[in-house]
Amino acid sequence: MKHTAFFEEARAARKWFLMDKNYILKEAQLVLQDELTEWLVAYARAYYQQQYNPLGLVDSTVARIRQAEFSAYHVLQPFYEKLASVYRYKHGEVQLEFLFDGASHYDKYKNDWGETFKQWVHELFNRWLALRAILEITVFGLHSDHQLQLINQRLQYYIEHHFGVRLYVYKGITDTRAA
Repeated sequence: MKHTAFFEEARAARKWFLMDKNYILKEAQLVLQDELTEWLVAYARAYYQQQYNPLGLVDSTVARIRQAEFSAYHVLQPFYEKLASVYRYKHGEVQLEFLFDGASHYDKYKNDWGETFKQWVHELFNRWLALRAILEITVFGLHSDHQLQLINQRLQYYIEHHFGVRLYVYKGITDTRAA
């Protein structure tokens, strides 16, 4: 009986080891969530105009994109969380690396995650449908929760297809490219 209690305490201590890379990384991702989702909205508008309206002609769609007000950043949370979980999966080693520049691990993971998020969004926006889904949420508005669910499912499909993973609620992330 004593050994069982000891092993349970040891397991709990390992589970909540505060210097685990994944805990530091997840905290950095949570802190950056608001900033990066605001960037996402602005970038989606700018990217659309740069790629699909390089002459700057103003039609009804462009006018709507330029004039749209968006403040419901919480509806982008599922998209952000999915990208964050894929990042943790791809960079999920638990061993902290040695940093010789004097920066903290927290600051390094914040910078790395911010740069990677922006790069991944750019890659996803190269596919018209991913950009369209974000614009549907942010610019063209949603008429119902059901439409938001459908758009989030489409975004999940684009993420899974782009990164070669499957996102499960209970099982986590699995690699689809593995044999």
